[in-house]
Amino acid sequence: MVKKLHLIFLLITGLSYGQEYNFKAADANARKLLNSNPAAAKAIIEKTLAQDDLHDTVYGNTYNLYGIYYGMTGKPDSTIFYTKKAITYLNNYPKIKVKSLMNLAIGYRNKGEYTTSIKLLKEAATIQKKQKNNLGLAIAYGELATNYNYTTDYENSLSYLTKAIELLKNTNHKKELIVIKQKLAGTYIAKENFAFAIDLYKECAAFFKETGAKHNYYLTEINLGEAFTHVKKYTEARNALETARKGLQQLGDEENLGITTFRIAELESATGNISKATLEFEKALTLLKESGSKRIINMGGTYINFLNKHNKAKEALRVITLIEATKKFKNAGNREQLTYQNAIAETYKATNNDKEAIKAYQNTIVIMDSIASAKKRVAIEEIQAKFQTELQREKNLALETNNRILQEQMQAEKTTMVFYIVISIALILLILLFLRGYWLRNRLQQEELKTIETEKNLIEQQHKHEQELTYSQKNIIDEKQRELTSTALRMANYQDNISEIIAKCNSNASLSVNDIKKELQLLMKQKDYWKQFETRFNTLHPEFGNQLTAKFPKLTKNDIEFCSLLKLNLSNKEIASLLQISHESAITKKYRIKKKMEINDDAEFEKLLMEI
Repeated sequence: MVKKLHLIFLLITGLSYGQEYNFKAADANARKLLNSNPAAAKAIIEKTLAQDDLHDTVYGNTYNLYGIYYGMTGKPDSTIFYTKKAITYLNNYPKIKVKSLMNLAIGYRNKGEYTTSIKLLKEAATIQKKQKNNLGLAIAYGELATNYNYTTDYENSLSYLTKAIELLKNTNHKKELIVIKQKLAGTYIAKENFAFAIDLYKECAAFFKETGAKHNYYLTEINLGEAFTHVKKYTEARNALETARKGLQQLGDEENLGITTFRIAELESATGNISKATLEFEKALTLLKESGSKRIINMGGTYINFLNKHNKAKEALRVITLIEATKKFKNAGNREQLTYQNAIAETYKATNNDKEAIKAYQNTIVIMDSIASAKKRVAIEEIQAKFQTELQREKNLALETNNRILQEQMQAEKTTMVFYIVISIALILLILLFLRGYWLRNRLQQEELKTIETEKNLIEQQHKHEQELTYSQKNIIDEKQRELTSTALRMANYQDNISEIIAKCNSNASLSVNDIKKELQLLMKQKDYWKQFETRFNTLHPEFGNQLTAKFPKLTKNDIEFCSLLKLNLSNKEIASLLQISHESAITKKYRIKKKMEINDDAEFEKLLMEI
């Protein structure tokens, strides 16, 4: 069926591009078909490369698609070859080159070369940052997380996935966000948080199915089937895995078909169907071997454990021989290698091949030493115990007479070693705790000193500001006070002029009406100084009259006006001139006001006026 579709698609594309080849349409069609019909996508790729005088970007993009195609079909070496070829054409086009870098990293990851893959992805992430391409950066973070998943560095994996989701959550890139969630679900599977992983996988599967991304849909179904198996929902697991198997057979993806078959074998084993599980394990092993997958190490180790459990050591030896011939052990991750070494050690032990068993246990210890976690340190001690037991067995065969003595010595040494280790760890922990406490105290003190210094500077600045503000306000008040005093003096002068005119009239009977009229007109031309004085005084001391009336209700409006002149520090003589009263009348009025206010002392009276 796939071959027929391939031929039909070749015919259609041939007709479409018979006269003028549309490279942009060909690239878009190939990318669209990679997930649903890889064979048809490959036909477009080959037709594009067969055209004459191609631009470097066309070569680069097309060879990159070739690499993706081989990645889809489980051939990492071909992925690496064609992606490297793509990069040679794209060195002058960094925006396109960065995509090939990420595909190259995926090829190395599928081959098991995680260090190289991580290095390439970090280079790609740096380029995406410089180009301010948040989508590309999020994709690079997602692929880095997958690498860290394979190397059991879940802390880094979750960190990069969180960053990727943060970059995508407020965008319209739903497809890329779903892919990141799919990777996050894989991390939760590894951390045995199956319920949360199932929820994420369901969301991803629904999206991939709706958008026609068949390859991603089938891969998600594999993972969903594995998660269902772990939580013993076997019917749901079987439905998911059978859906994946049927789809991957149509796509011709041997590696993932082998992984699917392996998950089905695990499901059959979990449900107690041993014969069917054995058959599925054999099918999975064949598919993984034929596709050249590194996953044969981990899954082969699981199959060997299955055979060991059911006392089929000879079958297990056959499987070991088959797996060793693939030479994929070095490409597998630490966890996969550990599973395999443990399995073959048990097989060799069951077949009394102590030499190979010890060798396998030694390899296991080396692998465990490279994994930095408390859980794995416990596992190392268990493997060491097994190793010591096997070594003792070998010695017992040659030295039966010294068996009891050797056992006692080893037990004593082991006890002593454990004691020293415990004491050493306890001392180290105490030292670390002390150093941490000292560091924290020192840091806290430094922070407190910084805080105090900051507060001190702030207070000094506030004080300085307040001083400047006070000084500025004082200058304004002094200026207003001078203006007010000047106004008051002009008022006094005005009153004096009127008094002079009246005096002239009284003393000089011969003074003509015209002379008086001229002097009065001259005075009329001057401003209404009393009104101006009242306005300015109220502006400078807006609450003076109200506060004085509130404190001393007996005071009249004239009393308040008299007090206003006293507040300006005018003398009794100046006030008398201003109000056109005698000096003695001014003194008498001041005395009466003090009496109304029930104040006898002049100093107290003046202080009160100044404070209001």
